[in-house]
Amino acid sequence: IDGHTHMQCWTGMDWTADSFETGTRAAACGGTTTIVDYATADRGVTMPDALVEWHHRADGTCTANYAFHMALAEWNERNRADLSAMREAGVSSFKTYFAYDHLRLDDAETLEVLEELKRVGGILCVHCENGTLVNALQKRVFEQGIHGPEGHALSRPDVCEGEAVSRLLRIAEAVDIPVVIVHLTNAAALREVEAARKRGQKVYAETCPQYLVLDDSVYYNEDFSRAARYVCAPPLRKPEDCRALWAGLRKGDIQTISTDHCAFTLAQKDAGRGDFTKIPGGLPGVEARGELVYSFGVTTRKISLATMCKVLSENPAKLYGMFPRKGIIAPGADADIVVYDPQADHILRAEDMVSR
Repeated sequence: IDGHTHMQCWTGMDWTADSFETGTRAAACGGTTTIVDYATADRGVTMPDALVEWHHRADGTCTANYAFHMALAEWNERNRADLSAMREAGVSSFKTYFAYDHLRLDDAETLEVLEELKRVGGILCVHCENGTLVNALQKRVFEQGIHGPEGHALSRPDVCEGEAVSRLLRIAEAVDIPVVIVHLTNAAALREVEAARKRGQKVYAETCPQYLVLDDSVYYNEDFSRAARYVCAPPLRKPEDCRALWAGLRKGDIQTISTDHCAFTLAQKDAGRGDFTKIPGGLPGVEARGELVYSFGVTTRKISLATMCKVLSENPAKLYGMFPRKGIIAPGADADIVVYDPQADHILRAEDMVSR
């Protein structure tokens, strides 16, 4: 189960390269039999209308099973009322943002969303970056003459994420409700999660393969194409952050590995040549996730095979309302069984991938 994808999605800059058809085919080829995609109610769009639109994009085209979270870009009385309608429609998880001017909610609005979810049931996933700081740092870095992909990492340091994680967890503490931190990338943010748990809070953390196996050195490649392809938000971090995330998985501090599959072609990434803020943000990942986690995690003994099964299948099934129909091999459950050859050895090549 990949609990975090963006198929056939307008990001504010461009459409993602993978449709639901190509994206779920890629998922299945990589051993992922279920995706949970983010339907998004942009400003001026109701959540029921957004859900209809995402079903229109996905229904009848998918190879893998699919479900939807619902992301909301504004908070008003209509959305407050529609949360109950979304629960009745089977949506159990929602998303808000602390970054991106066209998507983010402020702290008071986040508080009210959490209060309403506590009343109607459901869990909130949050993109944790301090959008005000990011905007200011992007301007500062650009004015310093740094216009290439390295500017992306420099303008979104780990403090932007750590502060936002801390703020969200204090707001959730006030409401007394669990939350999900999506695509957690670094040690500082993980420490905030651990501190909240010590206070008695229930917090779920997700990370992604790119934050486990890559670091920010890729942004300094002189070849724009080779650097820009790795632009995603939050950005890739330091090698020591990669090590901290593996340790977090090993200790059970991080519950899921999703991909945040938000794929763009190199031609699309080229739109940001000369201005890193215009590089479409996102990486593919749904096709290679299982192999990467097995190769870089299990065979190197950073995590056990049992942990791999938990973070790729059992935990997301429980978190997003699919367990015990999925996430377990047992009588009555869906027979979504993936068989890996532990001795297999091959190279991932662009020309062999199903993803666009």
